[in-house]
Amino acid sequence: MGSVKDLLVLNPAYENQPGVGNFVFSDRYSVFDWGEMPDHITAKGRALAVMAAFNFEQLERRGIRTHYQGLVGSSGKLVRFDDLSEKSGGLATMQVSLARVYSPIVREFWNGEHVEVQYDYTFFERHRGRINNYLVGLEIIFRNGLPLGSSVFKRIDRAKQLADGKQRSAEVARILKELGVKEPPQPGQMLPAPVMSYTTKLEAGDRELSRKQAYRLSGLPRRAFNTLDSLALRVNSAITEQAERTGFAHYDGKIETVWNSGLLVCDVIGTFDENRFAFQGQQISKEVLRQWYKRNQPEFASACEKWKKTGPGWQKNCDVKPRNLPADFATLASQMYMSGCNRYTGRQVFDSPPLEQVMERLGSYDT
Repeated sequence: MGSVKDLLVLNPAYENQPGVGNFVFSDRYSVFDWGEMPDHITAKGRALAVMAAFNFEQLERRGIRTHYQGLVGSSGKLVRFDDLSEKSGGLATMQVSLARVYSPIVREFWNGEHVEVQYDYTFFERHRGRINNYLVGLEIIFRNGLPLGSSVFKRIDRAKQLADGKQRSAEVARILKELGVKEPPQPGQMLPAPVMSYTTKLEAGDRELSRKQAYRLSGLPRRAFNTLDSLALRVNSAITEQAERTGFAHYDGKIETVWNSGLLVCDVIGTFDENRFAFQGQQISKEVLRQWYKRNQPEFASACEKWKKTGPGWQKNCDVKPRNLPADFATLASQMYMSGCNRYTGRQVFDSPPLEQVMERLGSYDT
């Protein structure tokens, strides 16, 4: 079970034969890598499944390989996005092809204050180019802009806190150069061109990686690794173009991949949980939930930031637990997912108010 969706394995995956599985999208949500939060957001799972199906089918039309097979109807028959009827409420289960998962070796040691964790990727280096149908242990991130809550602002803040003035200036300048801007950016600012970066996929938290580090742990042949950026940019373009057609700004997102005699896009793409969007100047993504906790329970966000560095299972030891959302705010969040899905896909799959009304109510919510 994942924090927001479950995987049911129908046929296991082998090195040269993909398996078959069903993603069951739940109404759970997760912020700050906590895992399942105390509330559920009604219809969120179905809205995300429908958006993901729509986007995967858009990629298919562009000739991009994915692990997507279709949505699963009540009879078990696979259903395409165009088969969904108006106000049907969508479907919460998606069938996908499965790959093997080879995890890095986890090593723990005491640093004098707490247990630290190191990850050993020797297996991937040793077997580079000789393993097939496996999940690549990377998240490839694309940034078109910098919404409130972007990790880029944390990086800039950390750089500004360096004690050595020369080092501080150099690090800030390096980050600005990466972003293609000359002045420190502001929340909501769009970038001149998409910026790519990498983080780990198979660790307790997302660890930022240099391109060299990403190649080392990927296990991919050099030629395949060199195509990751262009693949991510093609996915980004598909989502950005659809967003612009339907009135959204598309700030950022990511892809995950499988290597099976070539790269396939896997997991989920282009939803309000995987990517960050804005509509009429307001964010429309799970960042809305993140920001509620930052405003109303800031000690929880801080505790998560501290404890996740201690490795797997940190949630049990964390000394601050999340509060419940107010019921009326949870209802608005539910409508945000449903109405946003309707708007993005151009179909009234959900019986929900127009997105403009929902976002106006969210914008004036002050608790």
